[in-house]
Amino acid sequence: MAKQPSILTLPFRRLANPYTRYRYAAWIHCVRVGLALLASMLLTSALKLPHGLWASVTVLVVMGGLVHQGTIRGKSYERVLGTLVGAALGLGVIAIYDQTRSLTLTYLVMSVLGAASAFYAIRRPGYVALLAGITLCIVAGPGETGFTEGLWRSANVLIGVAVALLFSQIYPLRAVYVWRYLLSDNLRACARMYGQLSSNHDFTAEHFARQLEELDHRLVASRAHLGPVSRETGMPLRELETLQRIHRAIMGTLESLIASRQFAAQAGEIEPVPASLDAHRQIIGRLLLQSAHALKFSRTSKLVQACQGLDNLPARPHNLTDSFEKQGFYWLTLRLYEQVEMLSAKLANTSEHWNIQSRDRA
Repeated sequence: MAKQPSILTLPFRRLANPYTRYRYAAWIHCVRVGLALLASMLLTSALKLPHGLWASVTVLVVMGGLVHQGTIRGKSYERVLGTLVGAALGLGVIAIYDQTRSLTLTYLVMSVLGAASAFYAIRRPGYVALLAGITLCIVAGPGETGFTEGLWRSANVLIGVAVALLFSQIYPLRAVYVWRYLLSDNLRACARMYGQLSSNHDFTAEHFARQLEELDHRLVASRAHLGPVSRETGMPLRELETLQRIHRAIMGTLESLIASRQFAAQAGEIEPVPASLDAHRQIIGRLLLQSAHALKFSRTSKLVQACQGLDNLPARPHNLTDSFEKQGFYWLTLRLYEQVEMLSAKLANTSEHWNIQSRDRA
């Protein structure tokens, strides 16, 4: 009987698991938008609001592709501002038509305002300008819409924004977890590829091409989340940029190591990895895996201990009598070790920011 509560709460624990949200982010967002649309339609139908369809349209426009909490938080004021500006401009266009009764002038004003929103939509306040332009067209309609009808459309747009903002906060996916899981997967892949280089493995270009493409894809994807991660965790954007830069440097060094081994294999001059690098190679693999584990499971104690134990590492070997191929692997390995050490230390020092799961528990 003692295990019964655990069994009953298991589905809820899985739903609360950040990795579950990350894995099924698209489905969660799909359900959330569907519920928001249903709520907007039920609300406008219950209140019998004219032009209630525009509330549902606004929900789709506003929620769109905004999935992560950091993005939602950063875009909330832009949504409200863009909607208010667009509604005011739309009512202004209706007022111009009421005063002049000139469709030509009304269409000209709407075209100019639409062009202005497009001009600013590709600049910094792009989201505000885009929503303002869309709301302008919704409220003003064909230009000869009555002022009362314009007010109803404005009210429906504001209702749609309110519903979208409300449902955006339901079961949101935090960008920090997406960033962490992408980085974790890349570090684990780097450890695997480096292990393959250190053994008598297949060094053909085809073998590594797909793995390198996956690394690049995850690197680019993680770059897009730095801003939302900074807003969610309070971690300075400069620190995140530094981690991203070291992450990219590790991939570059690893690619150079792959190229050097491939070149030697093609020339038939492949040689065993220098034994003097054994300690450094083991540290590289261990730090990469422990960093990946800490990022994925929010357990940083082993990573901190590993970083503290680096002082006991043997001094660097300086044997310059080896072959050119061995020396190339030697210097690149030492460079990779420095980069991995920097990344691990930076992750350990900033864990109080990105490790929000343990912070929430506290």
